[in-house]
Amino acid sequence: MATSLIVANAARRLGRLAQQERRERRRNGWATTVVLTVVAAGLVPPGVAAAEESAPTSVATDRQEQPVATRDGITVSHVSFRLPLPSGAPAHPDACDRTGFLRYRPADGPENSRDADAVVVQQQGLLGGAVNSDAVAANTVRSAKTLGRSVEFWALARRGSCLDERTGFDAALQSGNYLDAVDYYFNGKPIDGRTFPGFKHSADLPILDSIGVERVVRDQYEMMLHEVPDQADRQRKYICTGISMGGMMTGFFADWDFDGNPATQADAGYNQCAAFAAQDSMVSSDPAAIQNTPFFRDVTDAVFGPTNTVLKAGLDVGALPLRIFGPAPIIGTKALMLYRLAGLAAHLEPDAESQLLAHLPRDPEIDATLAILFGQSWSAVATNGNNGEGTIRDFRFTNTALLGTLIDNNSGNFALLQQGVGALSGGPVQEKTFPNPGSITQVPVFGNLLRMSAGPQQRVAPTDRTALYTWRNYNDVVGVPWTAPNRETSDIREVARQLGTGAPTAYWESYFPLRILLDMGAGFTGARSGDMANLRYRNMSRTKPNFVAYAGDSVVQYGVGAYLPTPATAQVETLPGYTHIDTIGAAAVQNNGKPDYSGQYLAEFIRGLT
Repeated sequence: MATSLIVANAARRLGRLAQQERRERRRNGWATTVVLTVVAAGLVPPGVAAAEESAPTSVATDRQEQPVATRDGITVSHVSFRLPLPSGAPAHPDACDRTGFLRYRPADGPENSRDADAVVVQQQGLLGGAVNSDAVAANTVRSAKTLGRSVEFWALARRGSCLDERTGFDAALQSGNYLDAVDYYFNGKPIDGRTFPGFKHSADLPILDSIGVERVVRDQYEMMLHEVPDQADRQRKYICTGISMGGMMTGFFADWDFDGNPATQADAGYNQCAAFAAQDSMVSSDPAAIQNTPFFRDVTDAVFGPTNTVLKAGLDVGALPLRIFGPAPIIGTKALMLYRLAGLAAHLEPDAESQLLAHLPRDPEIDATLAILFGQSWSAVATNGNNGEGTIRDFRFTNTALLGTLIDNNSGNFALLQQGVGALSGGPVQEKTFPNPGSITQVPVFGNLLRMSAGPQQRVAPTDRTALYTWRNYNDVVGVPWTAPNRETSDIREVARQLGTGAPTAYWESYFPLRILLDMGAGFTGARSGDMANLRYRNMSRTKPNFVAYAGDSVVQYGVGAYLPTPATAQVETLPGYTHIDTIGAAAVQNNGKPDYSGQYLAEFIRGLT
């Protein structure tokens, strides 16, 4: 009965939306014809607002900037604004009415963003918090300075990060004992009289229904307007970019009509940026070019626009309990907490024998994540180590070695989390065959597809349950038989620091809103009505200079890049030996003595613009 009512209500809503859309199309069709006629007459150049069009202004208020750190000549601060959610939004913490970014700039550079030579504005990837980009942000600013440019880098924090729990991390960073955080989150230990209320479930988070693509791109737009109010300055200074999913989100930003009026263009996303950049990604809202063909454009909108509306209606009334990844292994809420805690432990006590796993309960979500990341073979995973190979809990690690075992490209079994952070040491190892041996990725054609699971490198696991396994950092792997210096690019000490960050931001977004993925799926498949009505323009990022950096050991270049080519005029660079996350997490100095390729190439691209 409840399902029938939902469908009926959704159908009525769709009918009203369809009528409204037909009226809007009749009105907008006339307005668009007038604008196009004027453009064709040469009176208004394409992409430039008419003289009488008012300049867009930001509604962001109460700007606050909090110093975070100064490291190696780079000043880091957290900038936030009050941008309240709509009045009809479900109940939510006050923090969710603010949003912001981590700001990276030269310590001796301009204090005001509008005085910088350029400002990189970056959308994060799937699940990524602002600290995800800590390395590439600092490296880009540093490389730009050596090229004679004063560049800022903004690592955006999506609105959903307001729900991240940081109390345990803050307490542990103050006490120096990582177990304070572990016991707070998993064993009921109070901190300053406060007990962790528990991990939230989908039903607890109706506020996430208000955080879709429109919210994400509008937050970016409002902050950009507030910091650089002049339209001409924005078109000279802002480099709009994104890593992974963030690159695609930047494509939506570029094609968004922020005032909802097709007769004006000063507010359009692409008119806020001097150039666009993608880091192991692409910048596009229409990768299949559906909008280029009127027939396909109309058909896909008629099908996927209403579909997205029905799905959103289901979320709104709680019929679709799919607001977050929740209990999913590898990418679920507790899994993300596990990575953060492993980083915190490696940051605070890098060489001590790890007690982290001993303090974690036997939890199905955690155990499934550990089994998939550590599993040596299909048999070991299927039997939970009872085939004789054991589980990760059966071995001894330093805190740094435990972190490396979970995320390194020669240890961890999930490609999208891997980084080249060094090599396991201190005891014997054997090659992993779960989910497939690394060597099989060298097979022509099918090998590239297999990269998607566990990456292209050989992976190993410990075999001695009495040895204390240690870790060799990325710049100390000469002579290790299963890797090479040109395949190790990220400093595990820096990765640990980033993962262990507390306030004001976190490395992973604990409750990533799946509403974002629903909206992006609708947009990519042609929806241009309902919530996608303001996705008005067609791949306008390609009318500006483009930069694309592909990770050499990622699947993206050989998968997405092979079927969805970059713009013909784009500057395309391959980052040798980098994994997907290394694109934004690599060390400042690589093993060949050169600077981080990702930050260096982006800085060189910016120099060519300024």
